[in-house]
Amino acid sequence: MTTLATTEPPTVTVPAPARIRPPRLHGPRPWDRIAFRAPERSPSAHDDAAPHLVWPQPVVVDLPEPGAWCGALVRTCVEVLLGARPAAQLARWLTDDLYVSMSRRAGLAQALPTSARRVQVLRVHTCELPGSRHEASVVLHDGRRVRAAAVRIEVYRGRWRATALEIG
Repeated sequence: MTTLATTEPPTVTVPAPARIRPPRLHGPRPWDRIAFRAPERSPSAHDDAAPHLVWPQPVVVDLPEPGAWCGALVRTCVEVLLGARPAAQLARWLTDDLYVSMSRRAGLAQALPTSARRVQVLRVHTCELPGSRHEASVVLHDGRRVRAAAVRIEVYRGRWRATALEIG
């Protein structure tokens, strides 16, 4: 038995000249690329010298008047329940739990045939609570009947956000 040997020229690797290498490959790295950890600090370093991070409370400026905002929110919620608006328009203004329950209820209402009706806000009464919160009662007319709603709003990231909503 004979084996055929192939003769391939040996591969010779030549390092690239220093002027072509990227500058980041020269010198030690300040952090480990694989483990993503910072270099160890010497025990003589003073921990007190590091500044403490303090997150300031968000400054609430130029918020809309809570009564008008609650009236507009409840009107939009009723229009979603009547099928005149998509529920996705409420995602920014409701908490996650409220949005899920509202979109689920709106999905049930879409199965029923409806006609577009204009919802009118008749009255809004607000009450201020401690901690930048407000509660409001809203009376509105949806084209067929007069409805009442109660809503609680809080400041969330510099804007109003509803945390509780009940529509009768």
